[in-house]
Amino acid sequence: MLEFDSFDGVFDIRINGLGIDARVSQIANTLLKEPKVGKNIPTVAKETQGEVVAFAGNACKKMGDAGTVVLLEGREQTLNFIPSPYRFCLTMSDTTVIGARRAAQRIAALAASCVKEGDDLAAAVKASLTEVAAS
Repeated sequence: MLEFDSFDGVFDIRINGLGIDARVSQIANTLLKEPKVGKNIPTVAKETQGEVVAFAGNACKKMGDAGTVVLLEGREQTLNFIPSPYRFCLTMSDTTVIGARRAAQRIAALAASCVKEGDDLAAAVKASLTEVAAS
């Protein structure tokens, strides 16, 4: 169902199951940012955290073995389970920007998916904002 590998020369995760066959990079700012996904993350994380951390650790190792420098972002308590001799912790004084960034990603992705050459970009972004706010 989940496969981490190099696809067309780029590392990515392929989801193949439950009616989906896509790479995470293709749906990261659209389907995976939808409320129906976000509201289920705590439940899924609670049940599968060990598997997710092991998957991430194996992915990091695979990229490192290929000569890629890997920067992994996440909660410190989780990242402590990923083997690495290099660690640092960044903190934010205002964590509300995380939610604002996620909202902006969803709005931009929706606008980008429906705008065509010559379209009014500002109008597309406003329409996307309205649609995201209503969902």
